[in-house]
Amino acid sequence: MASAFITAVALRGEQSDGAISVIENTVPARWDGPPLHRHDFDETFYVLDGELTFQVEDELYTAGPGALAFAPGGVDHTLANLADAPARYLLLCTPAGFEGYFARLAAEAAGEEPPSWALAPTPPVTTVGGQIGERGDTAAATPIAPAAGKVNVLVRGEQSGGRIAVMDNGVGAGFPGPPLHHHDFDELFYVLDGELTFQLGDEVFTRRAGEFAFAPRGAHHTFANHSGAEARQLIVCTPAGFERYFARIAAEQQGVDVPDWALGPTPPVTTVGPQIEAPS
Repeated sequence: MASAFITAVALRGEQSDGAISVIENTVPARWDGPPLHRHDFDETFYVLDGELTFQVEDELYTAGPGALAFAPGGVDHTLANLADAPARYLLLCTPAGFEGYFARLAAEAAGEEPPSWALAPTPPVTTVGGQIGERGDTAAATPIAPAAGKVNVLVRGEQSGGRIAVMDNGVGAGFPGPPLHHHDFDELFYVLDGELTFQLGDEVFTRRAGEFAFAPRGAHHTFANHSGAEARQLIVCTPAGFERYFARIAAEQQGVDVPDWALGPTPPVTTVGPQIEAPS
């Protein structure tokens, strides 16, 4: 059982032109979490293992594996692990900048000097209340349902000021993927289950559960599932807009009307090559 807060920065601002940072955190059982606070960047929390309790403004929520909590910039929020087992979550910060704080925590835990990039000032955080456990009414928390369909839009532009969109999508065995393409938004792919093949420029590589690929805006890229098993991935777009495309797919699959927010235009995509060739 984990006995300490464990953190690792997977993607930092220098690698995303400041658009997004990605941190993976593991918290121990009965972790009190930070006090209620706010800051000017968004935080997206995707639970990988265990169960976490979130406060967003005055509301309490619980989230287990596959569920997401979102705190837009400027909104009071915090989290805690009130369960008797560790929990693990993926944290997306938009824009980037706060990852230096987590890098300093990791270096301190390892008894090492923090990397030079982590020494820059981090965005200010304002404490506005106490920890979740001090409230005394946590039994009334509302559960956040995990993603259940093949294609799921979890965060859309209207919720994030246009800064980020997050999808949780299944990828069928043998899915050939889109042709090689590029567009003017960043796209991050975090593999949740299974194995996916990616192409970024001329490089073709494999990513498995817990690994990610990042395609900066303008980069030629695509993906496919050349394995014989189902896979699942988070797709994160910065800025938002392309989630409308996925919402239309989800509506078609479910046989329901496309939501009004998904009827607007999506950013253009330019095809520049074929799909990834499947192994013979």
